[in-house]
Amino acid sequence: MTIHKQISYLYAFFGVFLLGCGAVAVDVAGEQARTALFTGIAGGLLALVAGHFLNRKHRWGFLLGTAEAGLLTLLLGWRSGTYFIRLLQMVQEAPEPNSTQTAGMAFLLTTAMLVVALLTLAVSVMFAKQVFAETK
Repeated sequence: MTIHKQISYLYAFFGVFLLGCGAVAVDVAGEQARTALFTGIAGGLLALVAGHFLNRKHRWGFLLGTAEAGLLTLLLGWRSGTYFIRLLQMVQEAPEPNSTQTAGMAFLLTTAMLVVALLTLAVSVMFAKQVFAETK
């Protein structure tokens, strides 16, 4: 199996993972999880489109998937940092237990999305030369 097909499957997994995280965030946190929902839906659909067109040997699918993984790494890194700071402040102030749980779940979901985005970006950059050789 060629590397561009394997990377396209990685993008498809990334898309499904983002869609799933968005759905779980809404289920757990409700209205407070709008950012995770929008990131999950938009990012998931973009990753699925990138994977589909990369599978068909379109180089721009690879560029789209790599750019998306890079942008999501920055966005989710920022969101994880803000959730972490907010969670630390909530723990120090001893708020209601339910609000701490919701903030904790938002932090965990955002961090999981960050880790997968970072791994997708790393794999994309590692195999970029081979994918460029295989695609047009």
